[in-house]
Amino acid sequence: MPIFIVDTVSTFRMRYAIEAKTLEHAMDEVVMRESDTEFTELTQKHIGYHIVDGRELTKEQLKEMIEELSKDKTEMCSHWMGEEYLINKVDYNEDTASE
Repeated sequence: MPIFIVDTVSTFRMRYAIEAKTLEHAMDEVVMRESDTEFTELTQKHIGYHIVDGRELTKEQLKEMIEELSKDKTEMCSHWMGEEYLINKVDYNEDTASE
């Protein structure tokens, strides 16, 4: 059965309560301090996953991808779990097997 890579973006909505002279100042403060550990979120809500890309690849291409990602320090990869564990499989039951 073919293997597909599906790239997604996970979106969160963060809400802040900010005391400021104007809305513009409050918005600027979010941009300037969003990575500040003392800048506290009021709430956080996961909005969902959005698919941004998808493509088919071979097992060999997947193996090469996992190997490259294992060396990439900018992207987290669960390469240590093993290739077979990392492949999610659609569970086709008898009702959908012919579709």
